[in-house]
Amino acid sequence: MIKNTFKNNKKIMLIEPPFYRLYHDQFCLVKYPLALGYLSGSILRKTNWEVQTYNADFNTTKKSFDPSGEYLSGKGFNRYLSSLKDLSFFIWDEVRKSIEEFNPSVIGLTVKSQNFTSGTIVAKIAKKINPEIKIIVGGAHSTMNGTTVFECKNIDFACIGEGENTISDLINALENNTDLNLVDGIKFRENNKIITTKPRAYIDDLDTLDFALTTAPKVLKNFDKYPKRAFGYVFGSRGCPYACTFCESKAMWTRKVRYRSPENIISELKQMYEFGIKQVNFDDDTFGISKKNIKIINDLLEKELPEMTYTCETVVQLAKDEEVVKDMKRGGCTGTYVGIESGNNEMLKSIKKTQTTDECVQAIRNLQKHGIDSHAFIMVGFPNETEETFKQTMDFIPKLRPDNIIFSVFTPYPGSDLFYQCQKDGIIDGEFDLSIYNHQSPLNCFTKNISKERFYELRREADKFVDKYNQKAKFRRGISALRNIGIKATFKKVYSHYYGRFVARINA
Repeated sequence: MIKNTFKNNKKIMLIEPPFYRLYHDQFCLVKYPLALGYLSGSILRKTNWEVQTYNADFNTTKKSFDPSGEYLSGKGFNRYLSSLKDLSFFIWDEVRKSIEEFNPSVIGLTVKSQNFTSGTIVAKIAKKINPEIKIIVGGAHSTMNGTTVFECKNIDFACIGEGENTISDLINALENNTDLNLVDGIKFRENNKIITTKPRAYIDDLDTLDFALTTAPKVLKNFDKYPKRAFGYVFGSRGCPYACTFCESKAMWTRKVRYRSPENIISELKQMYEFGIKQVNFDDDTFGISKKNIKIINDLLEKELPEMTYTCETVVQLAKDEEVVKDMKRGGCTGTYVGIESGNNEMLKSIKKTQTTDECVQAIRNLQKHGIDSHAFIMVGFPNETEETFKQTMDFIPKLRPDNIIFSVFTPYPGSDLFYQCQKDGIIDGEFDLSIYNHQSPLNCFTKNISKERFYELRREADKFVDKYNQKAKFRRGISALRNIGIKATFKKVYSHYYGRFVARINA
């Protein structure tokens, strides 16, 4: 193969490595990752390079990922492990063909800890196609573990922190063969050493970023095969003021919050609405952050986009304030994802959640009172977890009564505070294999107070409990929906006997 040079092949391919598709042929991420959209917009605006974005975790059959605990911990997990070892799997053949067809001289991989191993396989495939392709990795995992990513010999560069300005400067430097040491915010190989350049300043004005949907038709592979809902994601801020010890966010964005202007957000939402998107999700770690900002955004939504609805993540501190919840409802919020995590107050303190269990209940009640679905994040298996605190969390769920539970098992992602605590406590000893641990992995067990055998037993019981709870909650929401459209009376009249017995059994 003729070697690429940056002067005559100014093509960069930005890739979201597969993760969900490794569990099942038809599982996929039905979403245009915002990182690909923002990076491509910056490159098109600041360089004369051709860009293609490729979500390798999207399947044109568009079957969303099924988070069934039983499948994930059984056949699905085994298939996931096999797919990381056997490059004859269909997904890797698709990746190979996609790279060959576009023929880039540079590939950018946006990676999280859970899909970093998958990203290294994409890099390996690319280098086998053409050893001259330069591989750049960016995202949360690269930022938190910059030097260690170079243990993968196929990675040439790492972007640290926000990548929009960095990647544009980097490919311009490659094209013009200028000194890479002058590109802020990167790490790279030079004479078998890893060189770290000056840190990149964070973007002051987030309104300068291009809307992801603006460039998607031009750059996204298989754009026409995505459903419109795949483009219904937006962010309003970067940074999180909270200090949860299991979270990677503060390492990526810092705890200082930078806001887009509400007017800029509304402009993007209007573009989405005109495209045919009627409901969006705010991908912020915490929607709005401040009560004042939440009010302004929702005032504008109510006034200028009254038919658009949204979902978001929020925190107990905001959701327990009824005025905030009223503002969100008024602006079109239909559902929230709330970080509850534990049902034990001491555990909440230890992971630096600034809330109590009573406040958690208050937050969920506020949301439900105003007709906003409440999805509660629940996590078990923290390093200080005991069998008692584990059970307290499970017992807390019926008291909390959210509309849905998103259940996960603690994972010490490298770079997080609890990762270092696990190392200090000897829970992690030696190498940490990223490929086998994630929030749904059946192998997760990082608590010093419960034996693995007992923890796995408790986890199996918890999975069944959560599945049953969610099924009941789904049924209750269905009955509520029937009541709201005025046919509950008819339903009960025709099926009164069976209805009564079934409801009694569901609520038993």
